Amino acid sequence: MPFRISPKRLLAGALFPRYSRFIDKLNRNALFLDFARANTATPLYDGRLEMFDDVIGRIGDGPIDYLEFGVWKGESIRYWSGKNAHPDSRFFGFDTFTGLPEDWDFRPAGTFNVEGHVPTIDDRRVSFVPGLFQRTLPDFLADFQPHNRLVLHLDADLYSATMYVLARLHHLITPGTILIFDEFGDVQHEFRAYHDYVASHIRECRTLCGSFQFYTAAFEVAA
Repeated sequence: MPFRISPKRLLAGALFPRYSRFIDKLNRNALFLDFARANTATPLYDGRLEMFDDVIGRIGDGPIDYLEFGVWKGESIRYWSGKNAHPDSRFFGFDTFTGLPEDWDFRPAGTFNVEGHVPTIDDRRVSFVPGLFQRTLPDFLADFQPHNRLVLHLDADLYSATMYVLARLHHLITPGTILIFDEFGDVQHEFRAYHDYVASHIRECRTLCGSFQFYTAAFEVAA
């Protein structure tokens, strides 16, 4: 049977002969607005540290396994390890420490480069895993077993990195797992990764809180 392209597809191709990032962004913005309208009763804060405090208060003083993807200078992982003092908690920070591996909107690859230097945090519970997630996470997971409630802080900015982490950690993400997105409001990257992950892996999440009008957001996995 010869290959044929439908008239509707040909017409669409004539009207839009090339991929339009702008149109794609408009479509995903509509999905983001649907999310925001469905969560009008969710607590929203002016800053992300207030949002962190909300989540930390919900978790309580028990031990956690905190995995952060996108560390940069270590502000978030330093804050979380300082707030949760339980001796059995563990904090792991994943980052290239050489900047973004690809362009992120107007930020070129290499942005956030700290020349390979990991943050200095005087806490034996904190450790860092330098390198691309796609190269370091498989080896890490070969030896990692969750001991405590899992908190995933997704601050990788990029769709590719965020989606990879969610899919790769799917077998560890159970009801009660906390998901925090630092750039949730970026509809073509972290929001898109969350939306695609929840749909493709049949997940249900409860929105806990957010900040900056949901530019950052925190969820608890329900199923």
